Amino acid sequence: MRVIFRNCAVLGLLAALAGCAANNERYPSLALRPFETGALPVAAAQPAAPIRPVVSADTLGALRSKAMAAHSAFSSRETAAAPIVRAGMGRSIESNAGAAALVAMAELSSQRGATSAVLADLDKLAVDAATALAPDPAITAAQTDVAAMLASQDAAIARLWEMLGA
Repeated sequence: MRVIFRNCAVLGLLAALAGCAANNERYPSLALRPFETGALPVAAAQPAAPIRPVVSADTLGALRSKAMAAHSAFSSRETAAAPIVRAGMGRSIESNAGAAALVAMAELSSQRGATSAVLADLDKLAVDAATALAPDPAITAAQTDVAAMLASQDAAIARLWEMLGA
């Protein structure tokens, strides 16, 4: 039994050594190929022009107008809320001035929500455009503008909360 096992082991070893001595031309090289090293130039994909836009210019203009109206309403409420917040500075929320300041801050947050809703609509349009493989730079520009409005509103709200001491 041992002799058979030893003979099989020797034959297996000889077969393995014979495989190592084979011609190298039959098997592919394991060296890096040119595209793996970045040596080949890669052509940039040019986005194809959409067949038809996902959103009309009128719809996009209406959303921009809605965002501008919401932002101007926020600005007017911010102007009205600033003296109310100053009057409530350092006061307890149980006081009339403290309660009025909290209400003014709630109104500002509510008005910010109107601007945020327009951004959500623009985001949905951007998703629809991406799904249709028709990205629209006008939607992206509108998103950027409305996001900048929201950032300024957030800064104003944060400044007023800081004044209020909360």
